[in-house]
Amino acid sequence: MSVFSQRITPLRRETLQDGVFRRLCELILEGGMVPGQSVTVASLAEAFDVSPMPVREALARLTSMGVLTVVSGRTIGVPKLSRERLEDLRRVRVEVETTSARWAAERADAAFVTQLSAVLEQLDAAERSADPKSYVAANYDFHFALYRQAGSPILLGIIENLWLQISPYFHLLRESGNFRMSNRQHELIYQGVASCMPDDVVTALAADIDGAYDVLVRLI
Repeated sequence: MSVFSQRITPLRRETLQDGVFRRLCELILEGGMVPGQSVTVASLAEAFDVSPMPVREALARLTSMGVLTVVSGRTIGVPKLSRERLEDLRRVRVEVETTSARWAAERADAAFVTQLSAVLEQLDAAERSADPKSYVAANYDFHFALYRQAGSPILLGIIENLWLQISPYFHLLRESGNFRMSNRQHELIYQGVASCMPDDVVTALAADIDGAYDVLVRLI
């Protein structure tokens, strides 16, 4: 066997591990896990049609990041969120996400405005139907369309790490009426982007983050 062949075998395995990790991240970010829900390595391996090993390693990575925690035995779930951690997440999110939003607003074009408008319609529909899973997924689509438009993969990675820790808790916001209030801020974000007003986008996004914090801090 050549030296080249010896080097591509672990690369293929690493690619599988990364693929499972990426899919788990998408599952969490798009609202596929909620506080109190638990999963097992076996159930995820079956769902992804892979062996348990890459699932186990992906879950270990997410656990080390504080995104998931061992509930009991081989069962994994969303960790409890302390008030201190929630406050830390809020402060960092306001700083980082508003920076990304400002950059996005400064780089916005007609195609992006149209894209954001379409996702805003999905958010409105999810809020009217009182469908928390659809709302959380559309909320992710709206925010990350904004953050990708900023054009910074480094900043996007930081924001994604923050959202992996907080997004499962967005499911708890529906009963408080936060979905409706948040959509008002989403509308202001959209208007700020469409009108080329980055300061308005920053203000609305900070209010959106703070509004979710105010509800969650009463719930945890």
